[in-house]
Amino acid sequence: MQVTILGITGGVGHAAAHAFLDAGIPVRALVRDAGRVPPREGLTLVEGDARDPEALARAIEGSDVLFHGLNLPYPDWDPGMFELTEAVATVAEAHGLTVLFPGNVYGLGPDFIEALTEEDAHQPPSRKGALRNRLEARLRQATEAGARCIVLRAGDFFGGIGQSSWMYHLTDGARTGGPIQIAGPTDVLHAWAFLPDVGKTFVLLAQRRNELPPWAVFHFEGHVVTAPTWVEAVRAGLGDPTRHTKGFPWMWMQLARPFVPMVRELFEMRYLWNEPVRMDGSKLRAFLGEVPHTPLYDAVRQALAGEGTLAA
Repeated sequence: MQVTILGITGGVGHAAAHAFLDAGIPVRALVRDAGRVPPREGLTLVEGDARDPEALARAIEGSDVLFHGLNLPYPDWDPGMFELTEAVATVAEAHGLTVLFPGNVYGLGPDFIEALTEEDAHQPPSRKGALRNRLEARLRQATEAGARCIVLRAGDFFGGIGQSSWMYHLTDGARTGGPIQIAGPTDVLHAWAFLPDVGKTFVLLAQRRNELPPWAVFHFEGHVVTAPTWVEAVRAGLGDPTRHTKGFPWMWMQLARPFVPMVRELFEMRYLWNEPVRMDGSKLRAFLGEVPHTPLYDAVRQALAGEGTLAA
């Protein structure tokens, strides 16, 4: 097996690339600037844009698995994310590739009372949720034209690289002595997905892809905790058991909402902090037997120590 990674400079793509390399599986990655990615044995970099069919064709040479970890800032999702996914689906159809796609909860709803299963309704209360469903629908369409696809839906990613995760924003100030921020009610459960565990799970699914139907969807349970439990894990990771907390500045951001596109997009997704969001991982456990899972305190400690770097 050889894997081509799209989005290696993002959190999920970086985690997947290193999980495959750690498993001894060669990786090719399409990047705009190869200088942004440290060298590593088994990793081949191809410079180009994912929207360019010729660059994408060069990137998948010799690969049978294509990891779609491309992402854009919220204001650019429509039409940007559909254009990128169209390019992925088209090349996967033409070459009979298996696409690995990291999904999320945006496309699910409206009921969040019970843990979310792979069969739950797709009636999202947001525009971005509707778009996520369009992306999955396009990938599913590709499986009717010769491609295969494995979707792994998860909660909020944390750990690894990048500065766009909720984990990073809520703990950024805390790393330099400030408070830990809390984004929602303290008694509401929230799902977190440690990226190194997600990457390892994708490796296991890719290795057993031929046992699956052309379209396969799994939910990754991860860590399901309330804010107080999460705060205690962050305090332990900081080595400060009394570090104070404060609420996320939703009220002040409300003032900027009419003028700043990114703030408007964040408010659209605020409901995910007010609802008990968690994933039912029973189907994934039944298939794999054991799902990679780093204990919460260890995962948070690693995230606090390693986020924001592109280390090999």
